[in-house]
Amino acid sequence: MISQMRPPLPPNGRRRFGLLSLTIAAAFALAGCAKASFAPVPPPPDRRAADAPEAVLYLVGDAGDPESGGPILSLLHDDAAGRSRTSQVAIAFMGDNVYGHGLHEPGHPEREHNLLALETQLDVVRGTGARGIFISGNHDWGYGGESGLEQIRRQAAYIDAAAGEDLDVVFLPEGGCPGPAAETLGETALLVTIDTEWLLRYEKEPPPGSECEPSTAGEAYGALREILSEPEATARHVVVFAHHTLKTNGPHGGYFSVKDQVFPLTNIWGPLYIPIPFLYPIGRNSGVSSQDMSNPKNRRMVDSLVAAVSSAPRRPVAFASGHEHTLQVFRGAGFGADWLLVSGAGSRLRSVEKADALFAAGRQHGERGYMRVEFFRDGAVLLTVVTDGTRECRGGSGETGGGEACRPEPIVRYWSWLRAAGS
Repeated sequence: MISQMRPPLPPNGRRRFGLLSLTIAAAFALAGCAKASFAPVPPPPDRRAADAPEAVLYLVGDAGDPESGGPILSLLHDDAAGRSRTSQVAIAFMGDNVYGHGLHEPGHPEREHNLLALETQLDVVRGTGARGIFISGNHDWGYGGESGLEQIRRQAAYIDAAAGEDLDVVFLPEGGCPGPAAETLGETALLVTIDTEWLLRYEKEPPPGSECEPSTAGEAYGALREILSEPEATARHVVVFAHHTLKTNGPHGGYFSVKDQVFPLTNIWGPLYIPIPFLYPIGRNSGVSSQDMSNPKNRRMVDSLVAAVSSAPRRPVAFASGHEHTLQVFRGAGFGADWLLVSGAGSRLRSVEKADALFAAGRQHGERGYMRVEFFRDGAVLLTVVTDGTRECRGGSGETGGGEACRPEPIVRYWSWLRAAGS
């Protein structure tokens, strides 16, 4: 049976259809931009007066866009400076320290902006008494091949050269090598890091002329197993941290906001509201990018990391990462660690779904943040998630109702005991 073709819409019908389309598009845009509220939390326990933590680790990632970061890094500096008076403190910068293609050579037009990004983060550590540990992310490598290696080695050399009397910083693992590398923090913690971008790029074979030890991805996973099996690791609380996540409810894990699904070009430029419905998430979820967890190479890396972490005689207290521009907390069942922490909200923000996370905050909440992990002598470990408090400035304009400059204060949005006393 041949169906009859419908006649074309009259002009007024086309206008109504166009208006309807615009109305739907506007509704999607508003849904994508809608602000989410933080759940109220009781005040976290503060044991500093009677029993200061022996060691404190700060986790912040993806802080390489200083023009987007707001006050969060200065708040982190003040927090670390205060706690360094009574505790051993380390600040882990978990990659993407320089957007968009890493640290360029002198004379490059982006060099000045690259240095601003690094110096802004070095200032977080400078004068605090804390130790800053920088690791690489995919944006720090920037380009493929030899040029990517040059970018990461240049950044590592810059960080290491910046170390001085009032600035204790290091780039780990050694620039252009996979690691792993391990450092003790006080008497209670062991910090272990590995370069996951190296593992993605050189899954099959190392770069030509590499002198790294371990020299291959397989050897790097084996070395991670060895570190986690050593007596130092079994006697301390271990935090493994890297740039890429083992789990995420953000875009890298296949979760997209309505705005991302319909107007993906706004991620390139905010006002670019051109509807391209659903093609963006379909493309991302097809695994075209090794930066997404849908990619086969990424999945193999995650499986190898989980296998290595799961081999530890004593489970690490946490596997921490950046990469996703959000703050997320998961239990680590099935991943080899007690907890999974995602702290990539140092400058840019992306949307996130709470789903099975115990805590999740992203672009819809509108605040950057970091995580603080405190290690006590009695074996207890406390996690606190802190954001910049900018939503408290009325209307989000940076000013109070009376025109007085708003001074954001850090706000605790979530806390949990990662381990109890006696652990």
